[in-house]
Amino acid sequence: MAISNMEECISEVRMWLSNNHLKLNDDKTDFVMLIPPSTRQKHIQLPVLSVGSSLITPSSKSRNLGVVFDQGMTFHDHISKTVSTGFFYLRSIALAKKYLPAEALATLVHAFVSARIDSCSSILYGLPKCEINRLQKLLNQAARLLTHTGKYDQITPIIRKLHWLPVHQRIQFKILTLAHKVVYETSPLYLRLPKHQQSRITRSSSAPLLERKRAKKRSAGDRAFSVAAPSLWNALPVAIRSTGDLHAFQRIIKTIFFRNAFS
Repeated sequence: MAISNMEECISEVRMWLSNNHLKLNDDKTDFVMLIPPSTRQKHIQLPVLSVGSSLITPSSKSRNLGVVFDQGMTFHDHISKTVSTGFFYLRSIALAKKYLPAEALATLVHAFVSARIDSCSSILYGLPKCEINRLQKLLNQAARLLTHTGKYDQITPIIRKLHWLPVHQRIQFKILTLAHKVVYETSPLYLRLPKHQQSRITRSSSAPLLERKRAKKRSAGDRAFSVAAPSLWNALPVAIRSTGDLHAFQRIIKTIFFRNAFS
């Protein structure tokens, strides 16, 4: 059923491309099957996707919008790629920093953090600490480069001085930002989530709650946006949920996260 739906979808994409004088590369199509750990060790017959004249078998990992998806949704390969390319770019910046004024260096490093660490970071919610720590080391190195801090100097005071959040809180910050857009209906339609319907009007009615879904699989289901966003959003105090202005909301959340991280 899922394969036939994918083939129909690809057929519609092919038609749209053809109508716009574009061509779909059949043999470059790639897809990955999400397989639970209990099933991954068993010998199962993998389906074949028919794309035009090509027959495509599932890959162990696939890249989409810059994110590497694997069968177990561990994102280990994605983080490895982010860290390796990230350290490469930091070394390149380090070689050029003596030619850059302080303001230009700060702009370059902040752009690096936004593009390499914060990009698509919400999908990393709920990953093991060992995986998040790999990204934290990359963030620490960016802080050392920006502040000319030695390799063996303590990094926590530097991160605090820069007013940067640790990686695990940056991920929560991103999800809460998206949740705010969902609640106040400024998000794309595909991100919309149902709001919790209160049985009676109270003082907190002006601070909507999101309907919390129960995940079928705790290990992976709790990481879904439809589960993680309501969980984080509903835990906020009423006064914060009532903040309709996005930038004001982000300032409040960042202040709370910063205080929790470095208090």
